[in-house]
Amino acid sequence: MKRKRTKWLLQFVRLALCAAAIVYIVNKVDWYDYVTLNDGAGTQARVLEYDEQAGEIVIERDGQSETFAVNEQNIVYVAQGEIPVQPGIRGVVTGMDVGLGLLAILIFLPVPVLQSIRLVWMLGVQNVKLSYWNAFKLTYAGNFFNFALPGTVGGDLIKAYYITSFTHHKTEAVTTVFLDRVVGLSGLMILASVTFFFAWNRIEWPPAYRHGMAVGLGAIWCGLAVGCLFLFSRRLRHLIRAPQIAEKLPARDQILRIGRATVAMRRHKTLVIMSLLNTLVLQLTVVVAAYVMSRALGMHGHFSLYFICVPIGFLIGAVPITPPQAFGVMEGAYLIFFSSNGLNPSSAAVAFALANRLTQLAWALPGVLVPLFGAHVPNKAELEELEHFDPEDADADQAGGAET
Repeated sequence: MKRKRTKWLLQFVRLALCAAAIVYIVNKVDWYDYVTLNDGAGTQARVLEYDEQAGEIVIERDGQSETFAVNEQNIVYVAQGEIPVQPGIRGVVTGMDVGLGLLAILIFLPVPVLQSIRLVWMLGVQNVKLSYWNAFKLTYAGNFFNFALPGTVGGDLIKAYYITSFTHHKTEAVTTVFLDRVVGLSGLMILASVTFFFAWNRIEWPPAYRHGMAVGLGAIWCGLAVGCLFLFSRRLRHLIRAPQIAEKLPARDQILRIGRATVAMRRHKTLVIMSLLNTLVLQLTVVVAAYVMSRALGMHGHFSLYFICVPIGFLIGAVPITPPQAFGVMEGAYLIFFSSNGLNPSSAAVAFALANRLTQLAWALPGVLVPLFGAHVPNKAELEELEHFDPEDADADQAGGAET
């Protein structure tokens, strides 16, 4: 009963966050383009037509259309020397550079490939053999289900389930999928933190935002450090009597195997370091694609701003209490990151968040073909190899990881 209550509470928190974020965005962003009239009251009027060359603008006020000459006596400029139109979502999208937008989507192409390679390496830590081709298929399937199922780890659950069909090391395979996610998030943290440190004075944020971000990153790093100490330090685990506690739990065998699978990373440092380097290249590719997309939407800001905030946006999506795909929450974060101090219109920041989602979805959609055509299960040759598997060999493979 207590577990059910906790589950409902978590769902309530997630939905409340989503609702609050959507209300915040609706209050900050307009659908249509607007201008602020220089009438003493700061009246906002919807733009019906804007002719930049003729210097004329047609607005709607009190149900009537009016034509104004664009000058400081009639209309308040957004910034000195800039056009006065405050673009809404519609204006941002219709004014998008389609060529650059398609280039941004194309740049994202290597990301699923790099994810597949990293998965093979991480499974290799557990002596789980999966071909690059099968890893490629299952990665695409997992990415698709990340969008098709609630939450940001739904695809990981499906991918882990599919991988168990290819090995007898099932517990180790499932554990590795989630360790693979941890390595990916670590890469995001490294990229965001390093860029944040070197670009401290270039970030066009109020000091309060900047210091708040520094405190947040520091807190996450402290949490990761403590977690790694408990996972990889045998002395610390025995100090808190973790093995004895695990022995008394109902699923003690599975828990001990999960522990051994995690500790196995310590004995395969080369594969783990290679996976982390792979992650850095992967995340750099994601950020470059996002940066090109920002330029397609006519956004401003130093490239370092995007190298910090795009990874943090993905980190927000990985927080368990956020809504599915962090919908609304990520858009709200992008509003703060990219529209502070009038750097970009609020509508452009939200359109940018949605465009990044669209890029990911474009490369996740092929994953629906994997379960549709049965490509998620082993073929005949792979099944025969599994049938000739000796369970004693599995125990021998895992003997080196008996330490807890």
